[in-house]
Amino acid sequence: MADEKKPDSAGESADAAKSGDVPADDASKGAGAPKDAEAKDDASKGAGAPKDAEAKGAGAPKDAEAKDADAKDADAAARTADADDAARTADAKDADDAADAKDADDAADAKDADAADAKDADDAQDKSDKKPSSPWPSARKGETPAPPVAKPAPKPEDSGKAAWGAPLAKLDRAWTTLESRLAAGVLVAEVLTLVFWIGIRALSATGRAGPGMIFRALLTAIVLGAVAHRASRKHERHEVITTAAVVSGLVLGTQWGEAGTAYFSNLFAWLQNASILVFFGGVSELAKRFTLWLALLGASLATAQGKHINVDVVMRFLSPRARVPVAVLGWLAAAIVSISASWGFFDYVAVEEMRAPPTVVCPGEEASETPKRCPAPPMSKVDRVTSSASRNFFLATRQLSLDLKSFPKVITGTPYNQWLTPREWNEWLRAGGWERRFAAEDVAGFVLPEDGSVEFRNPSVTAIPGGTEAIPKLLVPLMNLVFSFGLLVIGLRFILRSLLAISGWVKVDPAAAHGDEELAHAHDHSPEADRAEAKMKETHS
Repeated sequence: MADEKKPDSAGESADAAKSGDVPADDASKGAGAPKDAEAKDDASKGAGAPKDAEAKGAGAPKDAEAKDADAKDADAAARTADADDAARTADAKDADDAADAKDADDAADAKDADAADAKDADDAQDKSDKKPSSPWPSARKGETPAPPVAKPAPKPEDSGKAAWGAPLAKLDRAWTTLESRLAAGVLVAEVLTLVFWIGIRALSATGRAGPGMIFRALLTAIVLGAVAHRASRKHERHEVITTAAVVSGLVLGTQWGEAGTAYFSNLFAWLQNASILVFFGGVSELAKRFTLWLALLGASLATAQGKHINVDVVMRFLSPRARVPVAVLGWLAAAIVSISASWGFFDYVAVEEMRAPPTVVCPGEEASETPKRCPAPPMSKVDRVTSSASRNFFLATRQLSLDLKSFPKVITGTPYNQWLTPREWNEWLRAGGWERRFAAEDVAGFVLPEDGSVEFRNPSVTAIPGGTEAIPKLLVPLMNLVFSFGLLVIGLRFILRSLLAISGWVKVDPAAAHGDEELAHAHDHSPEADRAEAKMKETHS
């Protein structure tokens, strides 16, 4: 039995060593027992002959003992091989268990990582939902760029837009852009004009008390505060330094006294008495016209976006399809009223302020002693306004040419009414082409003698050759035409919006006055702005 187990153990040991399941040393140990047993058998066989010869003489008991010893050695070797096989099996099982445990740990780690990523994504989404990203780029400098949001597909109703309305929609957008920029420009011009005029007037007054002292104190505080702010931006006590500079400016501003009073008085007098501002009636009249122009521009923009004042009770009870004809009817009626009012204002300005005759002799009544008079035709009033505007604009351009000569003198401190000599005035008069618009004898009345009897001439146009109208506020009637022009534009806006509604390019929605869909992407086209807008729409839907 021992001889049959030896080869199997050795073969298993060799196979295990080849397959790599157990180390080569263990395999060699497994195969070592049979080899030792074989070596012992060989040795016992080699030495057996003498021993057998001697044993012949010693007797049979020694042979029996030798055979028993060999059998015991073979059994011990077999048990050793079996123990090695059991150890190898246990090692392989332990390795398999360790691999399974490692795989389980890796799977658990991956699951934990996925759970953490999902939690971070949920937290980020919650944070985005709770605090939508600001649509202004300056407020998103520290934010992580969000992935682009897919824009929704065009709605089916977009296909209902008529092709002939596309040019009108383009015109409407360009018109709105122009009026928006004009409104911004007029607003800035009005603010700057008023601030400049208040400043010049205050600086021309005494600085010892009253408005002059208050303005000088505020001006000094602003200047010193701005300088301190820029100089100490990186200082740790920036706020304290800036505040101290402002307070110091308020105190120092009260110490100006009469400094600068004479200089600014000369500048203020020139602007008020001998500049183009005289044609407008001063800064106050100019500011009033700016305000009216701004209001009419705003009304036109509101009309273009359907946000003009209207009663929409009936519209809310109508279906979307029934709203269009009702809205168009209302807009066309408003256009008729606006255009009619435009002509009414034009007629008033032409008759009352530009002296256009309201009536003329009726046709066929010229030879009668008491001819009947009929209303003047509209074109006669248009001609009167056109001719008066052309004449007044010519006089205004001549005044501007004088202002360009006066400005360097006044800025350098020269009294505004002590630099234009009679000779310089006559040269300026002859070079202006006055004879092309007025009679030569009327222009000759403006020539000054150069014999020294007149020392200086006021640098301003003070009268109209051959006319009786006053120069102050000469351009005010033209500025009053802003009423007529503004109402005409509003009427045209109503007509354009009606056409856009008929062509399907404008939706008739009573709630549109409460939204800003046209301005949703005016400043920001980023994905964050799109997400914020979508969130707002979901909230209000």
